Amino acid sequence: MNIDKEKIKLAACLLLWGALGSYFCQPLVHGNSEAINVIVTVFSILAGFLVAVITLVGDPKSLPSGGWQVARLGSDLTYNRLIRHKWLFKFYLITLFLIFSSILIKNKYPSIQVGLEYVYMFFASISCFLSFKLPRALIELQQERIEHEIEERRKKEGIND
Repeated sequence: MNIDKEKIKLAACLLLWGALGSYFCQPLVHGNSEAINVIVTVFSILAGFLVAVITLVGDPKSLPSGGWQVARLGSDLTYNRLIRHKWLFKFYLITLFLIFSSILIKNKYPSIQVGLEYVYMFFASISCFLSFKLPRALIELQQERIEHEIEERRKKEGIND
């Protein structure tokens, strides 16, 4: 079994980041409807943006040119990207669902509401951190598409490296 130490480091850092964000931010959002509205708005927008990113990543035109074997190898990279984006999308939805649940029960179960605030700030902190990687992922995808298009045009003109 091959263990990717970088992924383990990233997971540990994300858990630490989420715990710190949860601990320090929960008191700031408790009873602060404006802060909660900002979080809901930002994560709703990010979720919509991520749907667009997933659509771009999953486009079959992004597969490398060549035979089916080349496309198969390229599809692994595409699937891995889609899986990462799927998890980020789920984190957005979990955050939004927990906020909704927290608002619903705040008057009837105030102690549970506080617990939910800690949990949704945990997910919000991790999601926020991971969202900063989205622009880079989009740029990489577009660079690959541009390189693919250049290669196709070179082939059409009979230019080989």
